[in-house]
Amino acid sequence: MSFRVVLSGRALPGYTPEQIAQHLQTQLKFSEAQVQALLPPARRVVKSGLDQPGAQRWCSRLQQAGLAVSVEEVAAPAAVDPLTVLQELAQKGLKRARPSPAYALQLFLVTLCCLLVPTLYAGLVIGLGVGLAWYLMHIHEYLGGLRNIWLLLCIYGVPAISGGILLLFMARPFFLPNRRGDEPLELDLACEPRLQLVISQLCQAIGLRPPVAVQLSNEVNASVHFENGWSGFFSGRKVLTIGMPLVAGMSVQQFVGVLGHEFGHFAQRLGMRCNFLVNSVNAWLDVRSYDRDPWDDRLQEWLEDDPWWILQLAVWVAQQGIELSRLLMRGCFWLSFRLSRSLSRQMEFDADRYESLLAGSAAFRGSALQLRSLSWAWREVDQQNSRTWRERRLLRDMPQATAEKTSSMSQATLQQMEQSLDEGSTRYWHTHPADLARIQHSEALQAPGYLHDARPAAVLFEHFSQHCQSVTEAYYAELGLEYDEQQLQDSQQIFQISAQREEALDQLWEWTGRQWRSLPWLALHQPVQAAHATLGWQAVIDELRRLSPEITQAWTQAETQEDQRVALAWCGELQRNGVNSRLSDNEAFDASKHLPLYQQIDGGKTPAQLQLLQAASLYRRRLELSLAGASTALRDTARLALQLSKLYVDYARLLEARELAERFLDWHQQTPDSLTERLSQDALSRYQDLALRLLKAADQIPQTLLDGTTLGGYLRLRCPRLNAQAGEPVEFLRNSATLIDSLAYAHRRAMADLASYSLQREQERGLRGIRLVLKVAQAV
Repeated sequence: MSFRVVLSGRALPGYTPEQIAQHLQTQLKFSEAQVQALLPPARRVVKSGLDQPGAQRWCSRLQQAGLAVSVEEVAAPAAVDPLTVLQELAQKGLKRARPSPAYALQLFLVTLCCLLVPTLYAGLVIGLGVGLAWYLMHIHEYLGGLRNIWLLLCIYGVPAISGGILLLFMARPFFLPNRRGDEPLELDLACEPRLQLVISQLCQAIGLRPPVAVQLSNEVNASVHFENGWSGFFSGRKVLTIGMPLVAGMSVQQFVGVLGHEFGHFAQRLGMRCNFLVNSVNAWLDVRSYDRDPWDDRLQEWLEDDPWWILQLAVWVAQQGIELSRLLMRGCFWLSFRLSRSLSRQMEFDADRYESLLAGSAAFRGSALQLRSLSWAWREVDQQNSRTWRERRLLRDMPQATAEKTSSMSQATLQQMEQSLDEGSTRYWHTHPADLARIQHSEALQAPGYLHDARPAAVLFEHFSQHCQSVTEAYYAELGLEYDEQQLQDSQQIFQISAQREEALDQLWEWTGRQWRSLPWLALHQPVQAAHATLGWQAVIDELRRLSPEITQAWTQAETQEDQRVALAWCGELQRNGVNSRLSDNEAFDASKHLPLYQQIDGGKTPAQLQLLQAASLYRRRLELSLAGASTALRDTARLALQLSKLYVDYARLLEARELAERFLDWHQQTPDSLTERLSQDALSRYQDLALRLLKAADQIPQTLLDGTTLGGYLRLRCPRLNAQAGEPVEFLRNSATLIDSLAYAHRRAMADLASYSLQREQERGLRGIRLVLKVAQAV
């Protein structure tokens, strides 16, 4: 059953055509031509094929514009069961396209070239080993009667040690075990008989054996791959992975078309095996070229232990050889990657052909648009979910929430995505052709399609909701989130919480006359200045309005200075250890100039920060006036905001310390030596000390706004693996990843709630806000 929105041909009472046109253009972003087609006395269908909530939303939007519209129910045509269509197609089979001799030759040559790379590498390792053995066994023939023990040690010891280390390092990639990821969520097809029939009949139509397993994921994607890597390569056994957001947001026609695309890859038997070989080589080269090996750390530890000079020389030679081999592998990787991209794109075109034959060329563009829409919606849902997780709330069903977000997408966003399909081009490093090229390729086939079922793809599943919740929980487990059943909520609740928080932030932005900055926090814990203590409510707002240019400039400057403090601290620490550095490409670090600036920023003594003290006094007075007679909960929130502003100095130092710890740690990993090790350890220890000190202070701050009875309790709930005692600094840094974000969120949440209440009270009393008069002044 679907619904459509129909114009009655008349305007609602009190609306003129000019008002309707203006609303349609400014609020709904309609073009002029679209507006003219909707103005009375036009009687037409505005939108069709909608579900009931979607139809009601469109009806509400158009009524707000002043148009009289109605929602009509449209009986859906009887859909042909996809199983019947696929059963007939399985008997007849889809026409397969044999690769051209030129394509097969190109495929063979590219695969051969890629396979030659590890072969040559193995030859290089063997040659190095043979050369080292020959050297050690024959070098005495060229030494004559040399008896100097130190020279003999250099001649024999340095090549033997460095060459042996280099051989071990270069041979390791052939024996390293494959990395194992998280265990995939496997679907028991016996519980999903309709899906099982769809898959088996689809494979029969294409001429393939069905997959031996079906796995589910939380991604907006589907794929088919060999089972267990090389085992599946030789046996031909394959595994299908289905992203449940695809099922939630696609029709049967679109979803079966996507499955046809994925199985279409395996219809290219030679191509898929060649592609597997090429991708395996590329992955091996990527790891060999860029990933750090335990031998790197081991060699550096040997050097830092200040060994005998012969061993030092040998280790240094080995390190240079290792870097040279890595440089060689990087060149091989980019060559192999570049050679294989064009073949990968050609395989996509061939797989698109199967999708077009199944679902029709006319549906290909809609499927591509839906894929983009779902990907956009999934990112939005994931971001909203991460925001509400700050309040210890999570979505119970991410795939279904993704589908809901897609259906509620604004017209402007949808138009942008439709336009993006016609933009972009295929570049040489792309593994997939541009969407426009794929759409044109599909439409050129002019395939009518066999399956035209617009029902949701979820009808192919018996336990769809259960599977969606399972992949959601698996996604949370992959992220390492710890939660209980009570914290899982439906999409409507999560979206409502997210919308409320966004609205509160908008009101905070409005309450401050668009002056609000995330850093620094206003010093609301400071008492109201004597000059402001007797000001009335409107007088306080008027004074803030008068000082708005100075406050805005000061807040912007102070925010910039907070961003600078990390660079200043970094350069200062380097200089104290004898390392010259630059603040930027255009400015060198000058201790006499920049260290006093850092001390001013850290102590809150810059002119901009001092200017903000006056603003903080006025805002505190404004809050005192608005909170008179407020509820106990709001007054508790105000006390929390004051306590948080008092913690700002510790918060800013912690923010700086974490950034420095991460920078020094990265530097040590890239350039391991005694200096970088000491600096990174010192930075990690300082961060840990500051974090523990701040947590101790937060434990003394009661609060009822968030989970936990104290601010410290809330922070520990957000960092459940954080040990309050001193421990391994690197582990502490990793486990406290959300500490700074949680503090910032607590402050922003408290201020947004206070601003929303204050703004409501001021509007009730008819007080003029800051931004309202600014608009009038600008207009004049």
